[in-house]
Order: sequence, then structure tokens, then C-alpha cells
Amino acid sequence: MKQFAIIIPAYKPDQKCLNTVQKIIEAGFEHIIVVDDGSGKEYSPIFNTLESHKEITILHHAINQGKGRALKTAFHYILTNNLPFEAVITADADGQHLANDMVQLSQQLLKTPDQVVLGARDFTKKDIPFRSRFGNRFTRLLFRLSTGVVLSDTQTGLRGIPVNYLPQLLSVIGERFEYEMNVLAYLGKNKIDIVEVTIETIYLDDNESSHFHPLRDSYHIYKVFIFYGLSGGASFALDIGLYWMFIQLLKDPAPGLFIILATIAARILSSLFNYYINRNKVFKQGSSKSLVRYYLLAAFIMLSSAGSVHLLYAEWLGRGEIILKLGVDTILFVFGFVVQRAWVFRKE
Repeated sequence: MKQFAIIIPAYKPDQKCLNTVQKIIEAGFEHIIVVDDGSGKEYSPIFNTLESHKEITILHHAINQGKGRALKTAFHYILTNNLPFEAVITADADGQHLANDMVQLSQQLLKTPDQVVLGARDFTKKDIPFRSRFGNRFTRLLFRLSTGVVLSDTQTGLRGIPVNYLPQLLSVIGERFEYEMNVLAYLGKNKIDIVEVTIETIYLDDNESSHFHPLRDSYHIYKVFIFYGLSGGASFALDIGLYWMFIQLLKDPAPGLFIILATIAARILSSLFNYYINRNKVFKQGSSKSLVRYYLLAAFIMLSSAGSVHLLYAEWLGRGEIILKLGVDTILFVFGFVVQRAWVFRKE
């Protein structure tokens, strides 16, 4: 176990952290780095107890900076001191990760030293808290749509990472829980292999010890999809506003064509706005081909929407054209997100 370092970010830990660390030492791991993420003086006794073990190094943050920053602090420490580790295994301090599962990850790292190993939990069990089961399924879906990477557990904190990837992961943005999701997206984008190992699924006290803040941290995790939705909404509002403006300007000069001209002018300007926002604010990448691809996709979506609604209305229902339009366009909205992420704004 000498070639592996266990990294544990700890914020206001309790006895469960002490028990976890004891089990890790008993499993044979000789190097454990615990990052005190600004827990405060009242938690000093726990960190003093941890530091009494020769296997443990304590790193301190003066104030709470988040799990992502705590992980980066440990990565920095390893790289700055040129410590002779082949890989690190990150784990949580709340007792949800077992030492036996860390051994599993270390064995997999020995077999596949160039792959990142994730400890994947089984969310089909009946005793999984609802918010955890729902959150995992929803995040898995959005992660797949956002990155194209298929994983069974995107929120696991038990991860085996070869040390040669640490310099790259230090450049990944994020300071709190979103950092772990951004790391997975980075690995997928850069074609770094990921393998999953099934681990025990443990939730203590209905996961009440978690420091995950549903609103704040969910925003950071899902913000790409949220920004995509806001971009689409803003573009729709701009399109309506420009359409009204051009109607007023063109009604008298071109009484026979003012609706067509206003529609075309408004759609061109609003789509250019949408393209700019999506390229520079949502996906934050693209190439010289992105604009052409964007309009090819826009034309395809427009024709698909019109054709699908027409066929469903004419050949199947014969009514509810507004509801059909809403349903079809919702599906195409998600489809557009996937295609823009994977093709339109793809890095060449």
C-alpha cells in the first residue's frame, strides 16, 4: 500500500472520521492526508487525535473553502513535495466509504495504472434515501447529455486517480462539490479512461451528515444546462421583441411583406445572439466551423419540429396542435443541447 495515498477532506468531522481512519490504517495503508477545511478550534481535539498516528498528515485551511479546494490542497502538497506515490484515493470523512472498498480501488489501480477508478454505489437498493436516488439519476442523465460519458455514479467521492493526472486536475475549475463533477467532465473531454468498481452503499442517519447544500451546490453542478435554458429563453424573448419592433417599422413601407420580413430579421438577430451566448458563455468553446454547424442544426430542428407536429396532428390525433408543439419542441430542446455540446461547439 506504500504507493497509494488516501486523501480525506474533512469539515467539522466527528467520531465516524476517527473510526474510518483507524480502519484504513488497519487495512494496510501507510499514507493518509487529511485536509482540515476550516473546521474551527472546537474540532482541534479530533485533528490532534488523527495527527497522533504516524500514517497521517494534517493540512489546514484557515477558513472553510470547500471540498474541491481541499482536494486541490492535497494534490498541491503531493506534487510540491514530490512524494513517491503512484496514485491517490480520495474518500469522504463521514464514514460512508469503507477501507475494504479502498483496497478494491487500489487493486484495480494496480491492474490499470493509466485509468481513473471510481467507486460506484448501487442505487437500486430499497434503503437508499430518496433525495440521493433521485439526485443520482438526475445528475447521471444531465452528465450524459452534457458530456456524452455514461457512468452509473457521478457523485461518488471514492476515486482512485493516478498521480500523473494531478497537475491537469489542478487546472479544473471549481472549489466546492461541483469540482468533482467538473473533474469527470474533464476526464471525458480529454479521453481519459474511467473504470467503475462496485462498492458498498452506505448512508448513515439518512445522509444527514452531508455538507452538500441542495440549492447552491446543485446550481454549480447543473449550471451548464441551466445556462443553456436561460440562453434559449432570452433568445426567445429577444426574437419576440425584435419581431414587434420590425412590425412597427415595416408595416407602412412594406404592407404586403412586413410579417415575413419582420420574422426573418428578428430570427436572424436573435439566433446570432443565441449563438454568441452559447459559444462564449454556455459551452465556452468552438471552432471556425461552429457558426455553419449552428445554422445547420437550427434548420434541422425547425424542419423536424414542423414535420413532427404535422405528422402527429394529421396522421394520429387530429387535435391538440399546441400541446404537440410543446412536447416536440421540449424533446428537440434537449436534442439541441446534446448536439451543440458534441458537434456544434466541439473543440477541433
